[in-house]
Amino acid sequence: MILGDYRAGPSAISRAGTSSYILRRMKIVKVRRVGNSNVVSIPREYEANGYTPGTSVLIEELPGGELRLLPTEKVRDQIAQIGRRVVADHPEALRILAEHDPDR
Repeated sequence: MILGDYRAGPSAISRAGTSSYILRRMKIVKVRRVGNSNVVSIPREYEANGYTPGTSVLIEELPGGELRLLPTEKVRDQIAQIGRRVVADHPEALRILAEHDPDR
């Protein structure tokens, strides 16, 4: 089927449109063996998102078996942002905890 071919029927066009949208946002790469590790190459087009050579990344296995990959700089920023929000939202609780600190 050719994308945009209206003779294929509305459901086929809808499926084709959805598939082309998904495939534009995804890339298929292969897992390779390098030494004792399995390696996945990240296409260069993702460099704008922080995936440049030498970047540290966090790999997290999700419950369904998927892997999530994040540059560690983004993880640090997220943790700092959450910490600032907790401090701003719960100053009284933090003050109470600080007063009961045995090492203080």
